[in-house]
Amino acid sequence: MGKSVKIIIVDDNQAFREGLQFYIEKALDYEVIAAYNNGEEFINGNEYLRCDIILMDIEMPIIDGIKATKLALWRSRNLKIIAITGFQEKAYLTELIGAGCKGCVFKDNVYEELEDAIHQVMNGKLYYPGNIRLQNS
Repeated sequence: MGKSVKIIIVDDNQAFREGLQFYIEKALDYEVIAAYNNGEEFINGNEYLRCDIILMDIEMPIIDGIKATKLALWRSRNLKIIAITGFQEKAYLTELIGAGCKGCVFKDNVYEELEDAIHQVMNGKLYYPGNIRLQNS
């Protein structure tokens, strides 16, 4: 896939965001076209109209990842959004799929699983960890 894959990162943790961008650009050889601190910044930008994949943190201030995903998909139904979260106990498969996410990667496993997740989602498949919870209970 290489540089032809354009990615947006939305995460409120600056150190994580910068580390992830470095990994994506240097190890995976993809292009990060934008990085945002929260869902509001992401929604107010328009780079999502020219990206292939959006990596969306779930727990963020102002507009969280679930709401930002719904708002973005309302504007452009063909977006491919992968949830990235550090809170496994708060990541629910039904909520993520209902919001329109095409996949999920836990932050603890992001460097091991992200390349496969991007590849699967780019090829029209879903990518979810086997241990993700089904419902909010």
